Amino acid sequence: MNFIRQFALQPSRRSAAAAPSSYSSSSRSGQQLRRSLTTQHDDGEQMASLDSSVHSAGIDEVHNVPMSVIKRPIPSVLDELKVQSLMDTIKSERSEVDVPPVDILWITGSEGGDYYFSFGGCHRFEAYKRLNRATIKAKLVRSTLGDLYHYMGSSAPKYLA
Repeated sequence: MNFIRQFALQPSRRSAAAAPSSYSSSSRSGQQLRRSLTTQHDDGEQMASLDSSVHSAGIDEVHNVPMSVIKRPIPSVLDELKVQSLMDTIKSERSEVDVPPVDILWITGSEGGDYYFSFGGCHRFEAYKRLNRATIKAKLVRSTLGDLYHYMGSSAPKYLA
């Protein structure tokens, strides 16, 4: 377990790239971020919280990304009760902040243009979609076409124009 803790509390090697200026973001202070990314246990040790992923643990900016620009190439397998629970949480202004942002791979095309791919957070994505929300809270993970190949294999596009 100590081996895992050593890496779970390390900041991500990926740096948060400058986000497109058209998206609003809410950044939090470093202290608030550390508090949200770690959990205090009874024995006094801190461990990484489940509110962050391996990809976005070092990214502190949360953006409101338009749902319409996000590509989800892998069909979701959904637990209906979980989607309904998330919808109830998101509808409540006070508890919506408790829903963690989804991770989005942000890839700049070979000839320009920005592309946004989401592979996780399928229940959160579906809840926002069913509520007809125009945007979803997300952490943008600066990625490459090579990263996309890891998710999609030979189904990945050869280039993004």
